[in-house]
Amino acid sequence: MITLADVAKESHVSMMTVSRVLHHPEQVSDEVRQAVQQTINKLGYKPSRVGQALSQQRQFAIRFLILEDIQQVDPYYAKLLLYIADYLREKGYTLEISHDLTDHSSQVDGTFVSGARQQDLPLLTKSSDPIVSYGQLDKTIKYVDIDNFQGTYQMTHYLAKCGYQNLLYFGLDLSETFAISREEGYLQAMTELNKTPTIFRIDNTQQTAASLIRQLIIAKNSAILAATDRIAIGALQELLHLDIKIPDDIGVTGFDGVFINQISLQHLTTVQQPLKKIAQVMVELLLGMIEKRPGKSTLIPPHLSIAQTTRALEEN
Repeated sequence: MITLADVAKESHVSMMTVSRVLHHPEQVSDEVRQAVQQTINKLGYKPSRVGQALSQQRQFAIRFLILEDIQQVDPYYAKLLLYIADYLREKGYTLEISHDLTDHSSQVDGTFVSGARQQDLPLLTKSSDPIVSYGQLDKTIKYVDIDNFQGTYQMTHYLAKCGYQNLLYFGLDLSETFAISREEGYLQAMTELNKTPTIFRIDNTQQTAASLIRQLIIAKNSAILAATDRIAIGALQELLHLDIKIPDDIGVTGFDGVFINQISLQHLTTVQQPLKKIAQVMVELLLGMIEKRPGKSTLIPPHLSIAQTTRALEEN
């Protein structure tokens, strides 16, 4: 097993110098730091986690706080958590998962939070540890999120280019930032297209979407933009049950694109969340805050995942 003494001997410096390179690099010259780091890489030395924690007064543990109803959390959380855990592991951190905002028993260096609502802000802002939110929440808490506005904005323009005349929006009956931004993206695109918007706000379930379809008479050459993949799949399944031709007569699109868009009979065209990129930026932002480095909230550009529930683009 390679020790600190081995690194010092190979580098021709003292053990104290190696320790400073590891824990207080600002106290040594760039030349010495680079030489010691080359030796560390060459020998494959792994610093003691306990020693690092003691010297830097850190736990090297991060909490992921899920505040959504666990029964309603989409499966893509598993993928996001795996990406975050991988990035943290590369930096020497472990990841703990919690769903209790009032539980402060764990000793961690920082917290990721997802699913927080406005009523959660008083407790979140009381925390002395750095916090990064997955999803835009409040100016007082830094966040990483997909650009929800751009997602629906781009999808609305895409459907118009596919030749659909009537563009309906199945939105969320929520006064949360992401839901509002997705609806605003649709509205902005409809204004630019000189079309009259049609909006229905419902719960985020397949059942409510299917029920809405049964209540509507949707003309041919229409497309439904759903605020989530759950809503889109509920609408799609009911349309197929009614023998509507998808995508020829009616197109359907969702938002999220991280798992359930692939479980319907026809793969769903959707706005895809780049989870790997989101996880990377979340980790970089939180670790930067822990290390007292400035960072800013970030919106990640969306990606349109075109599948079987929309027509091909019309040629000009």
